[in-house]
Amino acid sequence: MHPSPTLTPSRRQFALSGLMLGASALTGTHGALAADTPLAAPAQATGPIVLHGVSPRLTMHAVDTFHGSAATGLRIDFSRFDGETYVPIRSFVVNANGRADEPLLIDDSYRSGRYEMLLHVDEYFAAKGARLPRPAFLSKVPVRLQIVNTAERIHLPIQFGPWSYTYSRGS
Repeated sequence: MHPSPTLTPSRRQFALSGLMLGASALTGTHGALAADTPLAAPAQATGPIVLHGVSPRLTMHAVDTFHGSAATGLRIDFSRFDGETYVPIRSFVVNANGRADEPLLIDDSYRSGRYEMLLHVDEYFAAKGARLPRPAFLSKVPVRLQIVNTAERIHLPIQFGPWSYTYSRGS
């Protein structure tokens, strides 16, 4: 059964009236999108992240987005840049929570400089038995960062899959 022709125009008029009312509220003198309304600045920390009783440190957390779980068993080589090349500090395997068992840098080892975490994602997915094309699109993924202020605590959340990865500075 088709709607009667007299109902269709009134539905359209109702919808158009609602759109016009919403548009006038947004562009009016008191509307949220008025031209003279300043845009809010992005939220930024005003100082270092300080946790009471916790010294500044570098920590990480790896999540496997392909399997939707912590990257348990991922091998990572951690290095420091000496001005010419990255010099290995240590290698570790990510634990069941997706983290290193201890902070990567803490106390006297927490110094300013450039660092790299090399994630062996090809080995990780092979060990997991992931059915992926060969050769792998990603093999070794470098995560590079710079520590400037050693009073700040830095946490690196890392997400990766067979075709992409992302990381960010956390606290």
